[in-house]
Amino acid sequence: MGSFGSGLEPAPRRLVESSQRLGAPRHAGLAREAVRVVVDGVPQTIEVVRQERHLGGTQGYWLCPKCAALRSHLFILDGSLCCRVCGKISYRSQHVLHPAVTRAAKLRRKLGGAPGLLSPIPRKPRHWSPVYYRRLVAELIATERVLRDMLGGTIRALERRNGRLHRGRQR
Repeated sequence: MGSFGSGLEPAPRRLVESSQRLGAPRHAGLAREAVRVVVDGVPQTIEVVRQERHLGGTQGYWLCPKCAALRSHLFILDGSLCCRVCGKISYRSQHVLHPAVTRAAKLRRKLGGAPGLLSPIPRKPRHWSPVYYRRLVAELIATERVLRDMLGGTIRALERRNGRLHRGRQR
């Protein structure tokens, strides 16, 4: 067995983007009410709490069935409703090393190119204006330059570390 963990596959992360959810309750003007929903054939009652807003009107929140906190969204996990905290659901962006990675991937997808730093930039589609295409390509180049600088710094740090670890050893 190697030195990287136990060899077991990690459990898949639950992400907000890939979880089924119940959106914010509709406006009804009441201070407190109960809503009956059916989840996987099982009826459940959820409370809605309405709070006054400082510019007038009210905003409705779900009352989480597990922790009783006010939440804008509830998620359906394993046949029951819960909030993001109770269900241990996180956002995809919380697991990306740097926002530039996500931005570069979005720009490459918008340009119609293959993902990856070294893949070629595709030609401008006929229906795009040259100004729009140049702006996207310039933004992609700037974003990938940030990533290149980060990777260069990582490589330099690894080379320094390697030099300290193997100082005085014959190869």
